[in-house]
Order: sequence, then C-alpha cells, then structure tokens
Amino acid sequence: MSLKTPEIEIINRIKQVRAELNMTQQGFADLLGISRSYLKDIELGKPPSFNFIMSLITTTNYSSDWILKGEENTSKAVNKEPIAEWIVQWLENADEKNRIWLEIQMKRCFPEFEQWEKLKHQKMRN
Repeated sequence: MSLKTPEIEIINRIKQVRAELNMTQQGFADLLGISRSYLKDIELGKPPSFNFIMSLITTTNYSSDWILKGEENTSKAVNKEPIAEWIVQWLENADEKNRIWLEIQMKRCFPEFEQWEKLKHQKMRN
C-alpha cells in the first residue's frame, strides 16, 4: 500500500501524541479503546479509521486541526492530574446516588468510558 504524504503526516502526529503522553502502545490502545495490534498497524503505516481519529481527538484533547492537518499546534495535552484528583476527591465524598449519577453522565458523554469499564472488568476476571 502506498501512502500519500498527508496520511504519513497524520500517522507521525499519532505517534507524537503517544510519545508526548509517554505511553506504551498497550496503554495508549487501552486509553483509546482499541487493540494494541490495531495501533501497531497504524504506527506501521495503516491509515487510521475515522472512529480512531475521533477517539484520539476526544480522548486526548489534541486539536483536530493539528491531528489532521498539522495546523494550530496547540498539540500539548491538557494536564489531567488536577481533574483526576478532583474527581477522586468528589467520589470519596459523594453518596451512592451521586456516584451512580456520575457514572451515567460519563457513559452519556464519553462512549469510551463504557469501553474502558468493560476492559477493566475483563482484566479483573483474568
């Protein structure tokens, strides 16, 4: 398969995102809700699917213009530690009703949350 330059550049930016997040292929694949082998194929030159690109953009907070065109290089990921810390603290103080509410909202807003949750339960069974 012969890739065009824009496709190669997108693949290079995907690799850059993973490097900037300091993640392994497996960790990055888990974050995006895909298999490591699919991510490996992309990094080796397979054009990514539309769903992959959308998941990458929504999960990592990188701009679509930068991922797709290399423009508007605000490519640095958002520091998620304060957000994660706040959510953990909120959950520690929340009652069961609010925990259920948050889980429902996460599933509504972030389809990848449900994928992550299923993956987590599968890993716990193994």
